[in-house]
Amino acid sequence: MKTFPGALDSKGKMERAIGLGAIASSAQELVDAGANDLEVNTFIQGAERELARQRPDVQKMGEASKAAQKYQEQAAGF
Repeated sequence: MKTFPGALDSKGKMERAIGLGAIASSAQELVDAGANDLEVNTFIQGAERELARQRPDVQKMGEASKAAQKYQEQAAGF
């Protein structure tokens, strides 16, 4: 698989995994405290967005960009 410039190394991937685990733990604490689904989902989306800002996965962004470009080309009939 081709890697993109700026792709996460193993340390970056581990930090991102730890961050995702912390988000899951915090979300479970919200559920246990009686938060409704909307509050929990809003927290998760915001936390994941902040994690992506702090620890961007350039490779996944590149793959998503290529997939979007391929879709647009197919939709346009190229």
